Amino acid sequence: MNMIKTSEVIEIFLKYEISNSKDESRYKISKLDGITNTSYLVNLNDDKYVLRIPGDNPDVINRKSEKQNTSKAQEYGLTLPYLIFDEDTGVKISKFFDIYTYKSSDFKNENMRKEAFKKLFELHNSDLVFENNFSPSNVFNEIADTSNPIEKEAREVGFKVVREIKEIGINNNPCHQDLYSGNFVIYKDQTYLIDWEYSSMGDHFFDYADLFWQNEFDLDKSMRQQALNEIGILKKDDIEKFEYFEILSMITWGLWALKRSPDDNDGNNSLIKAINLATNKKL
Repeated sequence: MNMIKTSEVIEIFLKYEISNSKDESRYKISKLDGITNTSYLVNLNDDKYVLRIPGDNPDVINRKSEKQNTSKAQEYGLTLPYLIFDEDTGVKISKFFDIYTYKSSDFKNENMRKEAFKKLFELHNSDLVFENNFSPSNVFNEIADTSNPIEKEAREVGFKVVREIKEIGINNNPCHQDLYSGNFVIYKDQTYLIDWEYSSMGDHFFDYADLFWQNEFDLDKSMRQQALNEIGILKKDDIEKFEYFEILSMITWGLWALKRSPDDNDGNNSLIKAINLATNKKL
């Protein structure tokens, strides 16, 4: 997406009554990093805001569910507050918070890793009931292009993995379901989760497996084993289930990446790795 025009920001801020100023000289706008959406830092007088403009997703995000789940997480102290959330357009406006955003390498730091796990434990063991919004157990079926041999094979592997997981048993917890590093932030020495687009009721094993996969825990075998101990995944059946969910995470985000860009090497590599792991498990 190209840089937003100041006139467009003014129109949005007027619409949601964030400001009544039409003077372009009072708005200073800069682009923020993002993957799914495009966000901007808007300086207006002495105030700072973050404006999120939804991107084009390969899967349909239910913005109404996202808003409800975000609000529930906010009430529970799991995320930072927003000012405006338009469930029809997905436009979101928040006050700017001076935060530290996690990098994948931060999970090597035991204290930071444990703080992230603590926040996930709070989420998974809360009494929150999320609106169903996104299911990694079936999204691969909806977005896989069966005319592409790799996507077709990954889809078939996905069905086999879900079958195995169901035999072990599926939990039903409030889950975030998109745990790349940037969705963990620190504000005033507290760790929070942000961006609840894919949140839903689901199995908390997927959240942990997704965190491990998206942040390359497999590159450090010692740290990976220590992290498994920290989250209590020790029994044979639990490890097996966790590994199945890792494969499901690879398939989910591999397909997602290819839908955004058919030539995405990371997407292809993710699917190939998932297929190879499933073959090693003799699925």
